[in-house]
Amino acid sequence: MENRLILFLVLSVSIIFLYPYVMEPLIGPVRQAPPPISETALNSVKKTPEARAAVTVTPAIAVDRKEKVVETDLYRAVLSNVGGAIKTWELKQFTKKDAEGRERPIGLIPNDAEILPLTLIGADKAAVYQLDEAPLRLNPTHSDGVVTMVHAMPNGRKVTKTLRFHNDSYRVDLDVQIKGGTGEDALSLGTNFGAQDWTQQYGGSIGAVSLIENEVVRDTLEVGQTQTYQGEAAWLAIQDKYFIGALIPAQAKRVGPVSVRQSGLNEVTVQVRLPKEGASFSLYAGPKAYDRLNALNVQLEETIDFGWFIFGSLLPVRLVAKPLFYILNFIYQFSYNYGVAIILLTVLVKLLFFPLTRKSAISMKAMANLQPKVNAIREKWAKDKEKMNRELMELYRTEKINPMGGCLPVLLQIPVFVALFNVLYVTIELRNAPFILWIQDLSDKDPYYVLPIIMGVSMFFQQLTQPSTMDPMQAKIMLLLPVVYTFFSINFPSGLVLYWVVNNCLTVGQQYLINKQTAPATA
Repeated sequence: MENRLILFLVLSVSIIFLYPYVMEPLIGPVRQAPPPISETALNSVKKTPEARAAVTVTPAIAVDRKEKVVETDLYRAVLSNVGGAIKTWELKQFTKKDAEGRERPIGLIPNDAEILPLTLIGADKAAVYQLDEAPLRLNPTHSDGVVTMVHAMPNGRKVTKTLRFHNDSYRVDLDVQIKGGTGEDALSLGTNFGAQDWTQQYGGSIGAVSLIENEVVRDTLEVGQTQTYQGEAAWLAIQDKYFIGALIPAQAKRVGPVSVRQSGLNEVTVQVRLPKEGASFSLYAGPKAYDRLNALNVQLEETIDFGWFIFGSLLPVRLVAKPLFYILNFIYQFSYNYGVAIILLTVLVKLLFFPLTRKSAISMKAMANLQPKVNAIREKWAKDKEKMNRELMELYRTEKINPMGGCLPVLLQIPVFVALFNVLYVTIELRNAPFILWIQDLSDKDPYYVLPIIMGVSMFFQQLTQPSTMDPMQAKIMLLLPVVYTFFSINFPSGLVLYWVVNNCLTVGQQYLINKQTAPATA
């Protein structure tokens, strides 16, 4: 039984490590969206007959382009009068390095977006709106501000978009009023609005996600494919691991259906049909911070997938992960360092499971001591499986040993292990969070590979302290695992490796204590 348990644990953890390497050959490498084609290149392509047959050239129309800058303590947005859309959305408190290595604010709208957020898809999708160009700058004393954009046509059709911005929130109140509407207009969330990084490999999903009929729907479509949902939509969004752009109808029953279109490789557009008179929404564009999403009270926090494991999302893992996340944040309030919080949380979890760990270790040690008798029975009755099993069960009954005693306590800890793994991997709180010395970002790999090496060494000593019923050849193969896992973990976030190191060291200490407590007394 122990061999099966070890095999299960090894396979489970190996799948976590090997997931990107296994999936890439099956679905192809994850690539960034291709850069936009320059006008010069496009003109040269149009010269060929094949290109002229495929490219529709729209005559250029002179437009008096106007832009309005909105700045808060959290973000900088630029509104455009063309389409009444959001052209730029930069997060001031979150940065990433550009090609020159300089820190730049995270932008949630790609420069080559096919459709910008808040574009009205319909007869007037390229309409020019009236827009006041005076900048709107919010601060704690001037915390709210309203921007109104109006598009009026000679036939009496009129569209009014009103946006209320808040200085301390990533939420924007949006009201779209349509006079002379036909019911054919749809409000677009834009192309890739919220998903600025398509390179993440583990867990959760990247791209379109919606809450339809109280069920979270994550779309993975083929290029050129469109998916339409007729059910009641509480929200529609585009996300990556850490950030999200979401459109939340004030009255979900009045809007819909929702359409998701995969326009290209790593290019997705989401839109929702409007009633004739328009509708009201909340727009959230920012980090997937649990407290901020939860405060919206629409289950948008479910986009943080605490429960992912291999190819699905497991409820037991989610139920365990959320309390662990709260405890981690609670510890951080006192430690002011997420690395220290990870260490203390790991210690807490190990202490919580120590009674089960002790029971499992004692049972495994008893099984190891009994192994010569077990081997003798298996050898004697190798040709009679039924007789062998009866003799083994009689031996366990006589020795008062439960062969499952070493397995069940470990199995109970697996959801906690996976949950803690997920919490440390998917939560934005660890992004750019420093620990000590050379580790200045717990969400990034250890630049000098110190933690992975320590992890491998600690895993080696952990194996040496564990009681085992494996034969010598199996034991030697298992000793190669620390080397393999060391190489796998060099690109893992340092916060995860830190957890692994602490967990291994505590396991070694616990096993030493248990061995000392259960050692036979000497005369």
